[in-house]
Amino acid sequence: MNLDHLGDALDHWKGSVIGLIGGEDLQVVPMLTDAHRWTQDCFEAYARLLRVKVDDILKKGRGDVFSKKTRKSYFCDLGNHDLFLDPDTGIAPDEKAKKEHISFSEIAALLAESRTRMLQIYQNASREKDWPLKKLQLFRSVRGFTECGTFAYDSGAVSMVAISRNRERIHKALACLKTWLGPVVSKRIIE
Repeated sequence: MNLDHLGDALDHWKGSVIGLIGGEDLQVVPMLTDAHRWTQDCFEAYARLLRVKVDDILKKGRGDVFSKKTRKSYFCDLGNHDLFLDPDTGIAPDEKAKKEHISFSEIAALLAESRTRMLQIYQNASREKDWPLKKLQLFRSVRGFTECGTFAYDSGAVSMVAISRNRERIHKALACLKTWLGPVVSKRIIE
């Protein structure tokens, strides 16, 4: 997450989706790439836009920017909560992950901490045709994710990827979204 994007229409969309399918113990990991610019007022606005309590935003400290240098420590001690991960860009294979991404191995480590945890991960759009489906297929082919349940909600501009080792949690979230989206579900949900 970058402060330049705070308050854009996507924050409203993210808040709506995580509110709909997130658990009661959902925590937000903002993956700040410019932490030095964030004030308490910024975090409070971010919480309001996402429709969560400001205490549900896991801050790693003003100086702990999400970067190549801080990647390992950034995901330590997050508890067993469900997590909304908000990278600037989204998911990337380990060898391509930059500070704007969360890597496959980081996702795998977060899932390994809890068999019931569900992750919701923001994913920016790509110019590539059928990118949400291709991203999910790549994701599912990685060792460690084959036993996980996963889907993506594609808004046309961005997506929310949900993943859990507990397939029942994914089925419940998926059923909720399908009810919410009604007749357009086939255009928006990628399984």
